[in-house]
Amino acid sequence: MPVLPLPLLGLGGTLRKDSAAQKVMVQIRDELLDGKIAPGTWLREEQIAERFEVGRYTVRSAIERLVSVGLLVHERNRGAFVSPISPDRVERLFEARKVIEVGSLQLFLGTGADLSELKAHAKLLGSFDETTPWHTVIEVHNDFHRSIVATGGNIRLLDTYDRYQDDLQFMLSFIGRVHTVDIFGTNHVLLAEEICRGSPKAIECLEFDLTEFGIPPLLEALAELEGTT
Repeated sequence: MPVLPLPLLGLGGTLRKDSAAQKVMVQIRDELLDGKIAPGTWLREEQIAERFEVGRYTVRSAIERLVSVGLLVHERNRGAFVSPISPDRVERLFEARKVIEVGSLQLFLGTGADLSELKAHAKLLGSFDETTPWHTVIEVHNDFHRSIVATGGNIRLLDTYDRYQDDLQFMLSFIGRVHTVDIFGTNHVLLAEEICRGSPKAIECLEFDLTEFGIPPLLEALAELEGTT
């Protein structure tokens, strides 16, 4: 998954500090997207500064960037926390995904658009097993769904979809507590087959994937996570 472009904090002498902040931000971002840091976790500036051997200013800059993309929230007089994942947040994201993905698939059906990327992602998902790191499964899963949007040929829909990628990966990093890799892969291989046939049933399969297969297991995984923290 590509790293979001980061604005420079300034010119000249600030460039070196900005580079350090970017490294800290990318490392923490990767750990968040891998599900290594639970929602609601307090990120203490002094601990981060000590870990990365950087100053507090650099840490604050990295935190500000993670706040700007929604992975962290900042509470006045308390500091930065990993964004909580509420049922409402999950349902709103999946609702947005459904509008964009189903709409794109409807635009595609019957057009004969190139499906090589979709097929490649589905084949890769189907080849994974329990030894495959979960973050790798989720990255390919997200590429698979992005390719569905791309088949619609509407760049505005694709640009809008891309804005949700970090949020989606962050949420799905916890769904492995419920879904197994083989079930996850099989479901998407079957979905790809329906899409490749150009069948109207593909719409129904996609809607199932974005609702029954996606939302309840994710909410269950998050409830389980909350019970262990």
